[in-house]
Amino acid sequence: MSDRPLSRKVIRLGFQALGRSRAHRQDIWPGLAIDRPSGRVSWRRGHLLTLRPASAFIPQGGALIAVVGSGPSLKDQRIEALGHGTAILCNGAATLAGRIHPLAVAVEDERFVFRHHAMLEALPRDIPLLLSPAVLRAWAERGAGALDGRTVALIDNLEKPVATPRRALSDPSLSQIVLRGRQGALSIDPDRGVVITGTVAFSALQFALAARPARILLAGIDLSNDSQPRFYESGDQAPSGLSAGLERILAGFALAREAAARRDIVLTCASPVSALLGLGYPRDGLLD
Repeated sequence: MSDRPLSRKVIRLGFQALGRSRAHRQDIWPGLAIDRPSGRVSWRRGHLLTLRPASAFIPQGGALIAVVGSGPSLKDQRIEALGHGTAILCNGAATLAGRIHPLAVAVEDERFVFRHHAMLEALPRDIPLLLSPAVLRAWAERGAGALDGRTVALIDNLEKPVATPRRALSDPSLSQIVLRGRQGALSIDPDRGVVITGTVAFSALQFALAARPARILLAGIDLSNDSQPRFYESGDQAPSGLSAGLERILAGFALAREAAARRDIVLTCASPVSALLGLGYPRDGLLD
């Protein structure tokens, strides 16, 4: 089972020939159109859905938001300890939706749709979704009807915004949105766009930080054992690119820890093997 069909590989190469500024337009071509001001999303010129801000379904100022990845450590943890309505489930953590009804499911990479479309389609329709433009297009290609009636917020890349030329995070127009550290960066207004590092968990964390809960718990975000099967995999393990982008990913999480402290948000890590512990994230035993 291929992570990216040959047709998509050809399309990616074609758009790369257009130049770095416009190459990301391949995310929505062919067939998808997103009007950011109105939120209207069209598929093959017909109405597909209207985007909603994540702030409309992620509670603001609550007690707890958990961001749950799919690291191997989660296999031995008690996810039910989170309770219902507290977690943003990332990628394969969507398999936990029946055990803890989540705040949302987040998917950023179209390759996850190519591999696990059936998993996403089976999600109850009352679970909100955080989806990138490429994921929306890939999902619609496999059956736009499965998106009917779903609540969807956009994971838009601030550096490569949908239908807009690429820009640098240092662009003056982003000065009120982007928080920059010595190495990393993150968005303080993720409904306008997020900083992409290479893991959807970091994008989900930006949405969680913007909601300003008293506490954010990170679970299944190991970043140390990507050669091992994810907690939901058995045999057919999808390739991972985490190691290649680990420096940027960790720089983002380091800045997130600083941002949380400034906002008096307690930010902890439930994974006993996570690389985040090396950044000073406190170990949280809630799921042990």
